[in-house]
Amino acid sequence: MANLDKRSLQKILRACALQRRGGDAPIVKWYAEGDAAKRLVDLAKSQGVTIEEGQAEDLLLALKSVKLDTFIPKELYLAMARLYAYLIEKKERGE
Repeated sequence: MANLDKRSLQKILRACALQRRGGDAPIVKWYAEGDAAKRLVDLAKSQGVTIEEGQAEDLLLALKSVKLDTFIPKELYLAMARLYAYLIEKKERGE
């Protein structure tokens, strides 16, 4: 990777898809950065998947290290709970 300063790294588009099944922890289905992330986001939107943009950058970076098709680690439960709470509140406000 070329030398990138912190500001340049923050401009990289990151995307992650999680799957929930019952009461289990979410499963990481895919993670992508850059152009691949943009293509995956566009594909998800075309299929009617709700996309939350600009939220939880630190969580996305942490999820990058999780193997695909595995549960998120317990260390990320609190961050996920905060993100879910934010999304529920946003949905209740009609946003």
